[in-house]
Amino acid sequence: MRAGAAILLTLMACGGEPTAPSTTPPTTGTRPVTPRAELPAAIQPLLPRHGVYVAGGGLVSPPWRVVVDIDADTIYAGSSEAANAPSYGLLEREATKALSPRNETHLMQMAYAAWGEPPPAEPPNPIADYDEIFVVLEGEDTFYLQGFGPIRQPVAAQAIVELRAAAGL
Repeated sequence: MRAGAAILLTLMACGGEPTAPSTTPPTTGTRPVTPRAELPAAIQPLLPRHGVYVAGGGLVSPPWRVVVDIDADTIYAGSSEAANAPSYGLLEREATKALSPRNETHLMQMAYAAWGEPPPAEPPNPIADYDEIFVVLEGEDTFYLQGFGPIRQPVAAQAIVELRAAAGL
């Protein structure tokens, strides 16, 4: 009986469960790290120490912003109706709610997957009337992606969809 239990424990320890996506930033074969100090000055006051900042808007598109703050365990959503307003300014509708551990894990996995996504072979064609940015923050190290239009990298674009949904936008 004990031998059977030992074999069962050994098999369970060896795993059979798939490994979950990483909840830590990629370290090799990825985009270069952008120092926090090099991020746009206008968004600096809105950035968490650890988490995610995504925003968009433009000449004909209303601004929106989502901030996941891992240290505060919160997710913030902001949006406005009026187009041609900055996404980093005061927004008409703003709300902050608690970030569940499950959402934190899922959203950070998506953010780190976007950080590790290979850059496109060709630079994006700029779109003059809309822009999105995606920032993943780990202290002084960040991942900074600017779409010059909507972000088109598939993993990053999906992460933005999920971040907006989690925030209620």
